[in-house]
Amino acid sequence: MERTEIIAFAEKVGEAIKDSELMKAYEEAEKKYSTDEALQTKIREYSIQQQVLAEETAKNPVNEFLVESIQKRLYALYETITADETFVEFSQKQDAVRGLLTEVNNKIMQVVTGEDPNGGCTHDCSTCSGCH
Repeated sequence: MERTEIIAFAEKVGEAIKDSELMKAYEEAEKKYSTDEALQTKIREYSIQQQVLAEETAKNPVNEFLVESIQKRLYALYETITADETFVEFSQKQDAVRGLLTEVNNKIMQVVTGEDPNGGCTHDCSTCSGCH
């Protein structure tokens, strides 16, 4: 089989993934996530607070009160962001797409090399004849 044929197969796999219900659900969740202004405002503030924290901890002497205040705000923002329904849905859909891509790549590597990239370990000892 020629290189161009292999690339054509890869394009077909890519198209299949792109057209999958999993990818469509991810794209819908990503759109909702990126257009949620309240959530995006919190994410921007979180990023800015991280930058300010890095700058403050680099100073000598460190203003411990300011650093503690920033850390508390970061924690509060983190809790709010990661509990947000839109963020949770986006993260779950993103993880699912990444999982599929990893699974596809692992299957290709297994077929090419003859070895399971995961070492064949299912992490369920009942399926195994011995530890690695």
